[in-house]
Amino acid sequence: MKKSILLVAAILYGFLLFPQLIVAQNVVQTTNVTVIYKNQPLPSDFENVTKFYFYNGNLMLDQSGVTTAIPLETVKRLELDAVSNFISVADWGESTILIYPNPTSDKLYFSSPSEQNVLVAIYSLNGQLLKREQVSTSENLDVSSLSKGIYIIKVNDQIYKFSKL
Repeated sequence: MKKSILLVAAILYGFLLFPQLIVAQNVVQTTNVTVIYKNQPLPSDFENVTKFYFYNGNLMLDQSGVTTAIPLETVKRLELDAVSNFISVADWGESTILIYPNPTSDKLYFSSPSEQNVLVAIYSLNGQLLKREQVSTSENLDVSSLSKGIYIIKVNDQIYKFSKL
């Protein structure tokens, strides 16, 4: 019991120290987005993107009212040349991991400046370990078996939270 309370306290304390949760649906003022695909040699550049978000398994890019949908399973990596309140390419260190979409109903995707293997652990809010898996940042993690709610996710040494719909 004491261990669970200490774990929850440590995780909540981690949220205060590492407010790095990136909710991509709220990123605004993005100017240029480069999409690198898994099975295509050439990337696609999208200029003057006013917002991007994730919907129905797609990456949605809005260019002043014209929306482009790109299936997430075809995307290997995104590169942002951005001015945003959350993150820009210059802020990305090798250990920075982007987790999306949040909230999700079935899968979590990971992105980082370079492809890497990460240890992912998902905890309930009471500190119970629910899932632990080694994944590549080019893969996704199936969370469809989890109940609706808020979860704590530890990726290597970074702590985030996500919502399951």
